[in-house]
Parts: sequence; structure tokens; C-alpha cells
Amino acid sequence: MLAILLKRQAAAKESANKKSMPVIEQSEASENARPELVGKPWEETQIMLKQDLSYLRTLAGSKEKDPYKEELIKKYRPLVERLLNSHQGNYGNLEVMWWFFTWHVDLGKFDDIHDAFRQAIGAGLEAPDNWKMNGQTAFCGYVFKHAHDAYTNKTEFKREYLINATKDLLTGELATNAALKVKMFRLVGDWYEEAGEKEQAHNLFELVMKLDPNKGGRKTKLNDLKQELGYDQPN
Repeated sequence: MLAILLKRQAAAKESANKKSMPVIEQSEASENARPELVGKPWEETQIMLKQDLSYLRTLAGSKEKDPYKEELIKKYRPLVERLLNSHQGNYGNLEVMWWFFTWHVDLGKFDDIHDAFRQAIGAGLEAPDNWKMNGQTAFCGYVFKHAHDAYTNKTEFKREYLINATKDLLTGELATNAALKVKMFRLVGDWYEEAGEKEQAHNLFELVMKLDPNKGGRKTKLNDLKQELGYDQPN
């Protein structure tokens, strides 16, 4: 049952928040990466990052970009791990950290960095100034896409990423635009409905239709649940 799962996840989240440093899963290839950037002046590191990003933009397609992103992850991992530890609760505009996480996303390695990425977002990590959206919206978008693609393709994935992000939106710990909320609430509502969690499904479908009365897509299901739960009866 999803309600039981949510309780377990909340306990796990509370335990995780007590840790002093987010954990980034390392691939075998990255274990031998040298901490070559850790001792460099910050200005020099920023220049190097700009050069790497500039070169990345010159590459064509995933066949060229993906191997280079793999190398960049190895190159910047020691620095990002140090920043996660030294700047706890104040990640602000650490652009190198943002790119490190998004390179993982691009390479289909979201599981490796989800927990650290979420903690960094909660501690103020923001997208670069020229990014198309703010950090919290981008993170929510990555979580939704991860879940939606896997769910559609019937491949294994961790539903708790989207469930927890939805809970954080409801409590105000995360914020994003109405259109993305509709997508997230609708999918999690579908999961509740499939699991027989009628009230939870009703509550999310109700939010979906309030946010988008014309295109929310859950009007019929919401009405059916209202009847089933007796919410359509006069007091």
C-alpha cells in the first residue's frame, strides 16, 4: 500500500537528513579519479569549467557529448564532493555542482545522484543564470521525466522519487509551475488509484482539476471517486 510506503520513506528521509554529507554513488570508472581540482584557486576552477562547457557545446550529438560528459564527471567529482561537505546548507550558485548533477541526468544516471541533488536543491543550489528555469522546477522536471518515461516503458524505477517530490510540493518544501504540478499530481494520483488508495487519489485529482480545469484530464475519475467515497452526497 502506498500509504505504508510513504511512512517508510518519510522515516528514511528523516534519517538521511541527519547525515552530514550527501552520498554520490560512484561508478567503477570514477573511483580512481584524481583530486586535481581540489587545491586550485576558485577563479581558476571557474575558468576551467567555462572552457569545458564551451568545448562540450562544440560536440555533435550524444556519441560525442556523452563520453566527454563521462570524463567531466570523473574530473569534477572530487571537487563537488568537497563542496558538498564544506558548503553544507549554502550551495547557492555553485555552478560546477549544478553541471555535475545534470551531466548524470543526461547520461541516464539519475539514481546515482538523486539524493545528493535533492539535498543540494533544498540547501539553495540554483541553476545557472542563463538556464531556462529555476533549480527547483528543473529538479521536479527531472524527477517527473525519470518516473514517467520508466512507467510508460514498463522499466524498473524508484517511485519514491516522484512521491516524495509531490509531498514536498504539497508542504511547500519545493515549488514549481502549475503545469508541472498537474503532471506530477496526476501520475502519482494514478498510482494511488491503482493501489486502491482512493482518498489519496481523490485529493490529488481534485488538485489537478483545480489547477487545470480544462485540460487536467481527471474530471471523470474525480467524479467517480467522489461517488465511491460519498463525497458527492449533501451534508
